[in-house]
Amino acid sequence: MFHIDFKKIAAFTIRQEKKFLPTHAPRELKKLYVATTILNFALAAGVLFEPIYLYSNGYPVWWMALFYLGVYAVYFFLMPLGGKVVMRKGFEHGIMYGSAFLILYLIFLLNIGSHPLFIALAILASAFQKTMFWPGYHADFAYFSQADERAKEIGIIAILDSVAYVLGPLVGGIVVSVFGFTALFAGMSVVILLSNIPLLITRERFSKGVFPYMQPYKDIVAKKNLRETIGYLGFGEELIVLLVWPVFIYVTIQDYLQTGLAVATSTLITSLVILYVGRLSDGGKQAGVYHVGVVFVALAWVFRLLVRGAPSVIMVDLFSRVSKYVFALPFFSRLYAEAKNASSVVRIILYFEMALVVGKISALMLVFTLFYFFGEVWWAAFLLGGLYSLLYFAIDGSDRREYEPPISNMSLVRK
Repeated sequence: MFHIDFKKIAAFTIRQEKKFLPTHAPRELKKLYVATTILNFALAAGVLFEPIYLYSNGYPVWWMALFYLGVYAVYFFLMPLGGKVVMRKGFEHGIMYGSAFLILYLIFLLNIGSHPLFIALAILASAFQKTMFWPGYHADFAYFSQADERAKEIGIIAILDSVAYVLGPLVGGIVVSVFGFTALFAGMSVVILLSNIPLLITRERFSKGVFPYMQPYKDIVAKKNLRETIGYLGFGEELIVLLVWPVFIYVTIQDYLQTGLAVATSTLITSLVILYVGRLSDGGKQAGVYHVGVVFVALAWVFRLLVRGAPSVIMVDLFSRVSKYVFALPFFSRLYAEAKNASSVVRIILYFEMALVVGKISALMLVFTLFYFFGEVWWAAFLLGGLYSLLYFAIDGSDRREYEPPISNMSLVRK
């Protein structure tokens, strides 16, 4: 007679869970998981269609590059203020303040064609959203992640993001096709507000700190940080993915719903890779996984040159997303380890974000030049993205030393 040994099944399940999933994530990370999953569902529904919305309303790619160039230029000078806010109010408060500016951005973006003033307001709102959100998000994760399973913890949030980015583009495509962009942006705003609820469940307690405004700028140009800064400039390719690639997909497929479905399909398959990558990164193979990821990211840009229709879009988008996670899990594991072990979590995060923004600003300037003077030269943009991705090789991929010299009263210490 066939007999099922449930005890053995349970024991096997627990062993596998310990291999692939974090086992002692703190409460603060669990709150962050829930909040960002809800937020990313809203972003996933709109981030794919944001450049498509502008493109379909008559704004060419070069204009969008100029628009986002304004966003990142303002962000670059506001960012230290975001560091000051999160050190006075708390990491989670920075995330919540960012959500308010994100809603304002959607409102201004929806009205961008009615008056030039809304262009300036949209640029300011987007810059303030990034200024508040990213220092709070990265610092929160860096501070509370556990050293022995940090990549697995990042992998969990990556999987949750993948779920959001499976459902989001599909829902966004349906809403835009049936009800239009106004309904999409309105629905996104409601979901963004809901994302703050998990952060309000328990009170955030912290000790206030001080932060010199000019310190991140000094860190970017410091000689000892040269290789790190060059590596962070590689994130310029990420901006090309977010701006040029969605418009290219839409131009290739010419349908909102099919565009969302194509991205959703590739994202679903991507999530299956993340757990294994997280396990490898926590298992002492972080540098090796990182460099494999960089090679894959560069190859994804080469493959984009070969796209010739919807099936190839799905395949290339799938490979691109898998590559990005293979690269990102060990990268952010390394970054958060450095930030947590340093004298200031916020200082490391701001240095990373500001160097990253320099890369994105330079990429936007080049995209503007290409599309303004030469038209829709998609192949040139993809080649540019591949060149930017090679800059990631400047980073060795392994954990760095503790950041020196220490600055007093700069670490946000939880009670």
